[in-house]
Amino acid sequence: AMALVKSRRRRSVSSLGKIDSGSEDDEDTLCSCAAIKRSVVYYLKNSTLHGLKYLAEESITIPERVFFGIAFVLVVILSVFFISNVYVKWSASPIIISTSAKQKMTSNMPFPAITICNLNQALLTKVNRISRSSTNFSLLMGLCDQGADNTISYIGTWKYFKAILVEVAQPCEKMLLYCSFGSREEECSLLFNSILTDDGLCCNFNALDPSYLFMNYSEDVRWESAQPNSRYEAIDWTPEKGYARKLPEFYYPRTSGGTGIRMGLTVVLNASISEYYCTKSMSVGFKVLVHNPAELPKLSNYGFVVTAGREARIPIEPVYEDALPTIRTIKRSVRRCLFSDENDLTYYRAYSRKNCELECEAKLLLRECSCVLYYLPRIDPLARVCGPNDNVCTDRVQTEIESSMTNLSCESCWPGCFELTYKATVSTASIVSDPRFRAGGNLPEYIFHGPHSNSSELSILHFYYMTNIFRSTTKSEMFGFTEFLSNTGGLLGLFMGFSIFSVIEIVYYITVRPYCASRTLKQRHHLRLEQLRWLTPVRVPERRMIRRHRGILSRNPPPPSYSELQKRRNRPEKSVSTKRTLWQTLQVRPAEKAEMEPPVYPYLD
Repeated sequence: AMALVKSRRRRSVSSLGKIDSGSEDDEDTLCSCAAIKRSVVYYLKNSTLHGLKYLAEESITIPERVFFGIAFVLVVILSVFFISNVYVKWSASPIIISTSAKQKMTSNMPFPAITICNLNQALLTKVNRISRSSTNFSLLMGLCDQGADNTISYIGTWKYFKAILVEVAQPCEKMLLYCSFGSREEECSLLFNSILTDDGLCCNFNALDPSYLFMNYSEDVRWESAQPNSRYEAIDWTPEKGYARKLPEFYYPRTSGGTGIRMGLTVVLNASISEYYCTKSMSVGFKVLVHNPAELPKLSNYGFVVTAGREARIPIEPVYEDALPTIRTIKRSVRRCLFSDENDLTYYRAYSRKNCELECEAKLLLRECSCVLYYLPRIDPLARVCGPNDNVCTDRVQTEIESSMTNLSCESCWPGCFELTYKATVSTASIVSDPRFRAGGNLPEYIFHGPHSNSSELSILHFYYMTNIFRSTTKSEMFGFTEFLSNTGGLLGLFMGFSIFSVIEIVYYITVRPYCASRTLKQRHHLRLEQLRWLTPVRVPERRMIRRHRGILSRNPPPPSYSELQKRRNRPEKSVSTKRTLWQTLQVRPAEKAEMEPPVYPYLD
């Protein structure tokens, strides 16, 4: 019996050992160099990349394989070279400025803001009333820019400077004699507001209201109180957002009513030559600037001059630049423009390059000269206004800023991605001073036959659009990610037949295929164990098993032989003892309580 048990154990253990060793051999084979080589060869034969199948072809010679291998490497190098060129072009110049496919209407854009300044910055009769030793006179010299006067040491403040400027400057109601806009005569006080510029106190038409122009708005920035009876309502406007959908009947910044002189702006100006005291030019007349309504004007360097006694026609052409939202993903240093929500201005709400340059100039003057010129943004409310004794410093700083060749520059002021500018051309002619001359039908008679009938002191200006449609320019991506991907895919497909599915194949052979093979081996090993589990003996210590079988053999006889069992089947049935014997314990199927089935010998099968 002991021999039978040991032989069964040896067979079961040997069969189980074969299974385990076979499974271990499979796992070792899966991770072996031979298995990896087979996988690589299989990939080369079935890959969609051109030329790789020849490397694994067994029917061609080794020199032929070397030829195709070298050809594939050269093709990869060429494709990388061309793709690098595409990438350099994409990263170096991603922005393209193109003409818009759609035409824009001038009625959807504001009529330009127009700032008019008398070349005379202070009225003579009012200056004569100021004492030469007073502080007001020292502030006046700062306005007139009468050179560096080191004897004046008064430190000016914005409050006192505003008071003296209002006192000596020519008011708008004295300078503007006649105004009409959109073929309708208007009161000049309803169309024009006073504004401070680098040429002194000037008159401005159609500019954005200060409440929408400045960041920290206060009534102190107004030169005159808002007229409560005015029918024109101030609204917000920016080049990027444009006008709101719902607009009041009368508003400003105004839009154009049409084209031609009749639908534009016409003004008659009085120069008051006899009141000239100080000016920054060598002539008499007016300085004019056509600009964006959301920008403060700087007339000293950029305005054009219309002398007294002349009539000028100034046709205007809008120039609008917009941008697609897709360029937001490009770095600012590459696209070189800013959106309105990307500005870091501290004084102006709407970003533009001009506004940024004004703030930059104020910061540089405050750092270099410890003062700010009277017309620049008051970024520091406690900063003093530059006076005549600061002229040397202020002139040096402004010269360096305009030269852009030194450290004092405003190169960080990039253009806005949405910009609106205007081109203006000027043509003038003399006004006839003959009293027999009769005025045209567009101008009233009292201008030429009234108290200001001296034509040598008058100037007539006409601002108008030549056409009511124009084309804008659009900043867009020259090479977006989609274009870069398509160009790269085209080159790879041309040289190697590469596609996105080729990447999927590589990922499959690196990850999915080894995982599935390992999983299949584990399932196969588990299935073999399940099929042979009934042959597996119970592993108990050998000494304990020997002692147990000795006790069983002493109490119970060994199981009958096969021939004895056949004889018992032919005998009549007898009652079976309920006590379980060793043979009953070793049976595959346990005996039922009701009846005992004959034992089965699976080993014999």
